[in-house]
Amino acid sequence: MNFLAHLHLAQQCNSHLAGNLLADFVRGDPYRQFDRDIADGIKLHRFVDSYIDAMPEVRQCRQLFGPTTRRVSGIALDMAWDHFLARHWQQFHPQTLPDFVTAARAEVEKYQHNMPESYLLTMNRMWQQNWLLQYQYPETLNTALLRMAERRPRLHQLALTPEVLMANYRQLEEAFFLIYPQVEQAAQQFRPYRSL
Repeated sequence: MNFLAHLHLAQQCNSHLAGNLLADFVRGDPYRQFDRDIADGIKLHRFVDSYIDAMPEVRQCRQLFGPTTRRVSGIALDMAWDHFLARHWQQFHPQTLPDFVTAARAEVEKYQHNMPESYLLTMNRMWQQNWLLQYQYPETLNTALLRMAERRPRLHQLALTPEVLMANYRQLEEAFFLIYPQVEQAAQQFRPYRSL
């Protein structure tokens, strides 16, 4: 899951939105670095990531990628799941996507102090360029993966993944509707234990 799904799941679990976005930018024990509520959000994000990576349905989707792209297939699929969530947003949330994004931004931007510079730069780009709203369009998914490949040379194979995603679009969309409700349920069940 990428930024949109992590925000959606965080809200469902009454978890810290900024903490859930911050998780990819910090290493180690979050409780030694942040207040408990932010650290709880980081732990929820990490749980979701490990849960979805272990799902048989996701492992099957990764087999759609050839030897050249399988190493980065998890990143491409995370972007695809956000795309499908944005595209079918009204089936998962009562608010409109623009209203949700506006409210999420207002909440997340309350927490800017002592955050990693890489996190702040990425969040600034995300809000300014409306990534979360743009995710619903297939062409944005393609552009985002190509830009990631350009910015991070060790992930250059990402440039080849849009072709795989588009060739298997319907199959991945059907998989999303099997995968995401399971992730929602798992996140809800994790919530009471997130600060242990």
